[in-house]
Parts: sequence; structure tokens; C-alpha cells
Amino acid sequence: MRAGGLPILTYHAFDTTGSVTATDPVWFADTLSALTNAGFQAVDLASWIARGRPSVERGFALTIDDGLRSIFEVADVVARYRVSATIFLATDRVGSDNGWPGQPAKVPRGRILSWSELASLESLGFRFAAHGRTHVPLDRCDDTQLDEELRGSRDAIEQRLGRACSLFAYPYGRSNTKVRLAVRRHYAAAFGTRLDTANARQDLHQISRIDAYYLRSSHALDRLTTGKLEGWLRVRRTLREGRAAMTHPLSWRLARA
Repeated sequence: MRAGGLPILTYHAFDTTGSVTATDPVWFADTLSALTNAGFQAVDLASWIARGRPSVERGFALTIDDGLRSIFEVADVVARYRVSATIFLATDRVGSDNGWPGQPAKVPRGRILSWSELASLESLGFRFAAHGRTHVPLDRCDDTQLDEELRGSRDAIEQRLGRACSLFAYPYGRSNTKVRLAVRRHYAAAFGTRLDTANARQDLHQISRIDAYYLRSSHALDRLTTGKLEGWLRVRRTLREGRAAMTHPLSWRLARA
């Protein structure tokens, strides 16, 4: 791990389906146990951003995209370890499911928490941030739709949960220059899916995260807890970006524009 780099771990579903977006709840608990035993402490993302993204020795952050109801499977674990976890919400889907247009067929459908269920999680250590209104890829939006996705998601969270919303995560990790400029007008910081630890040198509106899919093995977890993650991430990142460029060349080029 790069000196001072903050591993921001990204989760989606918590179940035993083996889906690419799922994490076994037992493994999630084991991950927090390993991090705690290695002397790591959870960082609150909003506070870290507000403090200028300082270098953090033995720190980590938790993010959960979409707000699926399976979060209840690990809520007690988050509370037990007294960590902060930020849930990024596609606000028009709250109380519905994750069957939005463009969702890959291989991703199991699941119910998304209601506003009242989300509110009940706050006392356990969960925080809330924006993920758009409908989970549409923002690089496909015209100017009007883009503004509605960004403004609407923030406003819904602030109105329904009574908390300021300053953070954003790009649906599918997709953005381009136009999208990032629009996001800057509404949010203090935004997070992508580039496989890397986070640091103050990165674009404040394109902060890297580490998908939990890449932390499913004891080998990967050992690298995380011993500070040897960075080199391994670099290899995985190169392979993933190369595969994306070959499989979806147009989308890959547009997302990097």
C-alpha cells in the first residue's frame, strides 16, 4: 500500500450467492476483525474529505453502493466494531429494487432499503451519500438529465434523512470531463471505481476505491492488513483496464474522456 494511501473498500450485496457483487456476511466480519487486530481504524469519509484528505497510517473506509436490504446482514457487525460505513443511494430506487436499466443479468435482484429502514441504520454507524436518482450511467445523460440526477439525489437524501449530502459515487464508476464538472457544482467530492488506494493527489471528484470482489481471498486480506496491497492492486488494475478496453472499447474510451 502506498504510504499514507487510504483503502476505501466498496461493497454492494451481503449474501452467499457467490455473485460478483456479493460478499459473504461471515467474510465481511472476518475482514473487519483482521483489520482491527492489525491495528487499523475506520475513517469517516466526509470528515476525511473536510480535513483535506490527510495521510492516514493504518486507516480504512467502508462504502456500500445501492443500499440493498442485505445490509441488515452486517449491520450488527458495523455496530460491534464501531466503524463508519457510507451508503451511496440511487434515491428513486429507495424502497424498490436494483433492477434498473442496464443492470447485468448476472447480478441477482434484491430489494433496496426504505427511507425508514435507512434512518434506523444511522445510530449503528451508517452514513448516507448520493449515487444518482436512477443509477443511469451519467456519461450517457444530456445536460438536463445530468443535472436532475445530481441535484435530485442530493435533495432527496437531505429532505428524507435530514442530513447534509456532500459526497457522490458514480453509477458503474462511469464519468467523463462533462460529468465531473457537473458533479463539482453539487458535491464536495466524488468516488469512482479505479482500483487503488485514495490520497490527496487524486482528483477530488475521481477518488479511487477498492471493490470487495478483489478482497475475497485470505491472500488479498493479508496484503491489505500488512501494507503490501499496492503492488498487487497495480497488477489487478492493469488487467482489469485492459480487459475493459478489449471488451467494450467505445465505452472505455468515452469514460476516460
